[in-house]
Amino acid sequence: YKHFSKTKPMKLEHFQPVLDWWNDRQEITEEGFDKAKKFTIQQLTEELGYNLDQCGYPHEEEEILAPMDLIHRYEEQRASLNAEIDRVLAEITSLLGGSAE
Repeated sequence: YKHFSKTKPMKLEHFQPVLDWWNDRQEITEEGFDKAKKFTIQQLTEELGYNLDQCGYPHEEEEILAPMDLIHRYEEQRASLNAEIDRVLAEITSLLGGSAE
């Protein structure tokens, strides 16, 4: 069940698969990915460094810049793109036999 709301609230029965697994606690792998996995205390402490986020999805870190740093970065990127556009336009103009003025 995917979408819960005020009119479709979570019910205890939605957690039945979790309760069933909890009583058995067998590892579950589907299509090569761990859906349920057990770790030993040693794995959690020494190997994973207490990092419980083992979902395997890529995480992108968002870089938040100070306003002036953001403006400077934008200006640098804009200048770089303008230079690339000018280079390509000069090349096209040259191929067409014109002169880039």
